[in-house]
Amino acid sequence: MIEKEYLASRVATANDAQLVAIIYEGLIDTFNECITYINEKESLDTLMDKCRDILAELIATLSGDSEVASNYKSLYLYVNNIMTEGYIMKDKSKFEEAVKVMTPLYEGWNELGEKMYMNNIQENKGPKLVAGMTYGKGYVNENVMNNQNRWEKG
Repeated sequence: MIEKEYLASRVATANDAQLVAIIYEGLIDTFNECITYINEKESLDTLMDKCRDILAELIATLSGDSEVASNYKSLYLYVNNIMTEGYIMKDKSKFEEAVKVMTPLYEGWNELGEKMYMNNIQENKGPKLVAGMTYGKGYVNENVMNNQNRWEKG
């Protein structure tokens, strides 16, 4: 349960690039689980479904006919092929190859996410708007801090 709460927290606070990195991280982790459970059919079937779902989501997020989108789609289809071969032949090396293909993508998106995070912190030294509410008997007052650091009715 704690792992799900941690993941939910990561997703809720991530920027766009960090979200992509989290998806890649999940895919790589699932490939590693496939290596561990290569000889357990039921577990491997479930893990393969998870890998395919993640790859399908990654393909669905590609838009347009740009060279970048085309290259990503080719990589995702290649990874799908090698993981399918690994599943059929019960070959750990195919899943290890899939990890090797996906790891540089994960590292690149993770680094981009960190740079975006740091740039956001440097540009926004603090919150642009602060809001609060006070409760009285039978009513709620909403207040907002304006640019002169004064509270106004919201």
